[in-house]
Amino acid sequence: MLGIKIPLRKTTILPVLSFTLSSYFLINFIFYLQYTDYTGLVEFLLIGAPFVGRAITPITYPFLMTKMDIERIAYLSLGNMAILDIVEFFMTSNTLVLIPLRVATGILFGLATSAAVELATQSRSKIIVGMTMGGWALGWILAALISFLVGKMILIASSFSLVFFFLIKRSNTDKRLFSYPGNIGIAFSWKALLIFLLGFEPAYILQLTPSLLGESNAIEETIIAYSISFIAYIILPAIRNIRITSLLSSLIIGILGFASFITLKVWILIPFTVLGLGLNSLLPIIIRSMKVEVTKIGPSMNLASLSGFLIPSLVSIGDIEINSAILTLISSISLGAIIYKNLKITT
Repeated sequence: MLGIKIPLRKTTILPVLSFTLSSYFLINFIFYLQYTDYTGLVEFLLIGAPFVGRAITPITYPFLMTKMDIERIAYLSLGNMAILDIVEFFMTSNTLVLIPLRVATGILFGLATSAAVELATQSRSKIIVGMTMGGWALGWILAALISFLVGKMILIASSFSLVFFFLIKRSNTDKRLFSYPGNIGIAFSWKALLIFLLGFEPAYILQLTPSLLGESNAIEETIIAYSISFIAYIILPAIRNIRITSLLSSLIIGILGFASFITLKVWILIPFTVLGLGLNSLLPIIIRSMKVEVTKIGPSMNLASLSGFLIPSLVSIGDIEINSAILTLISSISLGAIIYKNLKITT
């Protein structure tokens, strides 16, 4: 692109690292909640608040791209997320302060992941893009492992990410690769937004598993399922017929998701988690096949993150298990119907 070559580490290591660590910072608070005595409503608000922050990424990310290079955005986001974790640890008794802190975490998550995806795209490799998107799974694994090792000190353990502040001055990515015009609007596609809302449902509903399964079972399920799902992030995009792959995946996800929340059996939750997360790697491909402009995919994805706040909160009204099972089944069937109607047979 423009005859400029980007160092390999910036299109492979940094995107995966940025998406993985930002996902870890978003998720680790879920494992920390077991050491608190918040009410159910407060827990769901704290889990969902970051997704509100992420939704404004279509404004914050282009703005920062006019001020600094993409590498610095990633480093600053990861370093500041570590600071927020440390502050959250000392402010756990004040929920009025915690909620805006969690929203700020969501804003930084949106910046770090947007930078990661943009860098990965420059590699022109579906494998690297898949591995980058798989950072969500790796972030869950990292959070589960650190929770297992250090327990309630998981937020303090995040201080390792402060090292990224020292890397800011070493950033030298050519700005010609990632430049934005002066006047930046917010563009999104309703079609893309709907696909992301339905496709992300399994990933967001899985935020409830630690509280539903208990600490030991949740850590076991997370490590096994999320490890396997990282492979799915790479394999699914490589399959040629996206239409058939997406349809079959949606159908199986709906069935497994319904059974998972009705029974709460780990051996059912594992394949549901693997496919439910792996499907995320297909969503951008599905949307592009529906002739949606590339510039509208990112904003649509970030706006869809609001469901990460709404889903945990809404299903908590009434029976969480039954509500989660029904929502997952309906979302998967709806996604399959849209794919069947809009994608060509040869896609």
